[in-house]
Amino acid sequence: MSSPPETWREISIRARANRDSKIPPSWLLKNPTTYSHLSDVTSVPRSCGLLTPLELDITESYTAPALVSAISEKKFTAVEVATAFCKRAAIAQQLVNCLTEIFFDEAIERARYLDKYLEENGKPIGPLHGLPISLKDCFSLPSHPSSVGFSLRAFLPDTTPATLPTLLLSSGAVLYVKTTTPQGQLSLDTHSYLWGRTLNPHSRFLTAGGSSGGEAALVAMRGSLLGIGTDMGGSIRIPALCCGLFGFKPTSTMMPKEGTETCELPGGRAAGLPVSVGPIAATAEECKWFMKIMEGREPWRVDAGVVPWRLQIPVKRQLKVGVLKSNGVTGLLPPYQSVMEEVEVALCSAGHQVIPITIPEYPKAFATAVGFMTLLGNRHVYNLLEAAGREPLSPWLKDRMKPKGPKERGLEEMVRLSHDKQQVEQKMLKELWDREGRSETKDSQEVVGGVDIILCPVAGHPTPGHDNWAGVDWTAVWNLLDWPVGVVPVRKVRRGELEMELGGKSVGRQDDACRKLWDPEVRQVFEGAPMGVQVVGRKGMDGDVLEAMERVAEAVRNIPRTQERKRESKI
Repeated sequence: MSSPPETWREISIRARANRDSKIPPSWLLKNPTTYSHLSDVTSVPRSCGLLTPLELDITESYTAPALVSAISEKKFTAVEVATAFCKRAAIAQQLVNCLTEIFFDEAIERARYLDKYLEENGKPIGPLHGLPISLKDCFSLPSHPSSVGFSLRAFLPDTTPATLPTLLLSSGAVLYVKTTTPQGQLSLDTHSYLWGRTLNPHSRFLTAGGSSGGEAALVAMRGSLLGIGTDMGGSIRIPALCCGLFGFKPTSTMMPKEGTETCELPGGRAAGLPVSVGPIAATAEECKWFMKIMEGREPWRVDAGVVPWRLQIPVKRQLKVGVLKSNGVTGLLPPYQSVMEEVEVALCSAGHQVIPITIPEYPKAFATAVGFMTLLGNRHVYNLLEAAGREPLSPWLKDRMKPKGPKERGLEEMVRLSHDKQQVEQKMLKELWDREGRSETKDSQEVVGGVDIILCPVAGHPTPGHDNWAGVDWTAVWNLLDWPVGVVPVRKVRRGELEMELGGKSVGRQDDACRKLWDPEVRQVFEGAPMGVQVVGRKGMDGDVLEAMERVAEAVRNIPRTQERKRESKI
């Protein structure tokens, strides 16, 4: 008589035990309960005593390009670097639960090979020589399943590596971990019943975002200098914001996606929003550096979905910035209103031209994006859950994805959505990017010809508590249009800002969800919550966005402290 199939609970217990067994006993935190009361755990790797002075130096003192140079110049061996980041990733896992697959032994062996290659050949094997790079769980690697948060997939072996990891390895990278995603990569909070909840290193009471939340949490702990995520509605940008990092969503046809797992029906991605693959890092410089390296690796030669491209970095000049603070779908809570004003002032002080803009087509564009996201319905997701013994939906999805929710819609609906997309895309192209087009008038700021970039929030609210991210109303439209977007962190919410009043009226259902987060009993969690801005560019002009991210970050760093004190005095 055969045994009954494992329940999702049993699979989860087995998967977590298997993962945790890959952490060497000497790398386990001594007396872990010592840290249970801490909200911000970013300093624990330095204070816990597990990392040597050399390992602290390696993981804290270098950017990714500087570390690759240090390895190539033999200041550090690849083994020393790999060991340092493996140990720090192990510490991060124990504090914020950010890993799904751990393969430290493979990483150390790979690093030994790279050291031998450098010694024998006198040159690095490639432009990423010796750099440990972490991967979102969805990237297929042989012997390391891509569960994407579903118990049913926890032990399904990947037999063929995804194109991107193969490209990274040929460039000299060291792969050592895969990171958590929410269930099906569908949530904006990284939680699944398979792996549990990923916590935000800056405050474990806050969400780490989703769906690349494990990547962002690991990078924020400096258990990785460079993490690779995916973005279909904000899944790189939202976690980057939550964890105080830079994230970049390229134009979708620039980076290889072949071999990445999803929760969709086979081929379903063609019916949804364009998916982008991109980096999460502590600096804009690292995002630009990584994309330049990928350009040189010519990914279009190995992935049919990638078109040939060149990253044209513009000559440094003053930017013409269109600032979007109202989209007709969701307003801004008071701290975010303050941040947007501060960034405007900082850009003006740096000599950039700042123009307030509105986009009348935005609500229609957002509705079209939602239409594409729900085009195939929920059936396939529920089938995966049922097959694992009725695995429940994660909390964020529970109230947003009903068993009898949107059904699959046919070709006619897809054609209608495509027509709507073409309409809004053409109008926004003319109004925002057309240098031959119309200019700002005294009576209307709806049409501004020839801006270099658009600056807007990542959300209407700062980083919220668990399961409280309101929606993709500030992010998904840029996926619909397939425009490149970067996130630049600005600052955290100040205590005094929690006393600010929320004026005005709601503009709709999405705004209602945002405004509820300002209820007195809810808003207290915002103290110290990260906030940032999106830098949006024209399709294919990714170099403009990467350069602008650095310029915005530079301006934000130079915000006069007197200005901050002045603003606080008004609260």
